[in-house]
Amino acid sequence: MTTNKDFVQTDAAAWVDLRRRLSAHRGRLTPQRMAIYEAVVGRTTHPSVATVHGEVRRRFLGISAATVYTTLDLFARLGLIQEIGGPVRRYDGRAGVHVNLVCRRCQGVTDVADAQLQALQRRAAARARFQVAAVRFELHGLCSRCRRHSRHRRENGHAGA
Repeated sequence: MTTNKDFVQTDAAAWVDLRRRLSAHRGRLTPQRMAIYEAVVGRTTHPSVATVHGEVRRRFLGISAATVYTTLDLFARLGLIQEIGGPVRRYDGRAGVHVNLVCRRCQGVTDVADAQLQALQRRAAARARFQVAAVRFELHGLCSRCRRHSRHRRENGHAGA
């Protein structure tokens, strides 16, 4: 899979894997599901259901938001993407264990990789004799830009910051 910030080109092996995973859950690989997959996987933008729906709707005018939501939920259960918590449900198409830093003010999401996350996951699961089906590391707070903005507002006497 070739990726950059806003475009993903999915290779044949990815489609074979997606078809296999869907078949194992009695699902089919439809053109609409392929478009939804491409709208999320490999991106760094963490799109919402509305964003994915808007993108996919350019190719499939009749696709409903409910279909997009259901498909994203299925992809998350299959471990292809991660759901990100917050006031707006968003999805992370980045593979690999990483932390999502979610800003409560601007809703921005930043991915941070850390080699120790997999070891932490293994240790925690081993201690509890727990079989891990999905992993989601999230930290919610304020990003540096929003913290600077808040500090600037306080320094200039603006209330409510």
